[in-house]
Amino acid sequence: MGILSTGAQLPTDIVFNSGTLNINGVEVATLQDITVTLAWSQREIRALGTVLMVTAPKRYGFKPSAKGKVKSVNQELYSFFLGSSGIDSTGYAYNVKDGQNVLTRASIRCIVNDDASKHVEFQFTNAILGGSLGLGLKLEDAAELDFEVMAQTLSVVTDFTT
Repeated sequence: MGILSTGAQLPTDIVFNSGTLNINGVEVATLQDITVTLAWSQREIRALGTVLMVTAPKRYGFKPSAKGKVKSVNQELYSFFLGSSGIDSTGYAYNVKDGQNVLTRASIRCIVNDDASKHVEFQFTNAILGGSLGLGLKLEDAAELDFEVMAQTLSVVTDFTT
């Protein structure tokens, strides 16, 4: 997979139909309803006595994040959410230690336009799993878990050309 060069435009036909969540080298979940957000705050710099800005507006406070629904709830995912686990006779007992585990690698790999040969991967650096651990157990459907990834920075990788 090639990393997109600086200034390269993403194709306009990227659709987030489904994907997978990979944490620290372990594929832990199948995802749906994925939203990747690249957010900045902006600031206008003005001088006293003029209506014009002194310089062009500036961006600061970059905040990459992603939200989605996990369609496969498993033990590894709980381990990453809660920070640790201890083995007991019936399975795993989870204890929240400090809640500040920074993931060495968290990536979301999405299928583009229902074409399994085309993917775009969002690689989050210094990420945490945030938000709330909302688990929906449904009568006629698989369990569904809401999640959020927040990170210091983000790289976008694709395995296709436009």
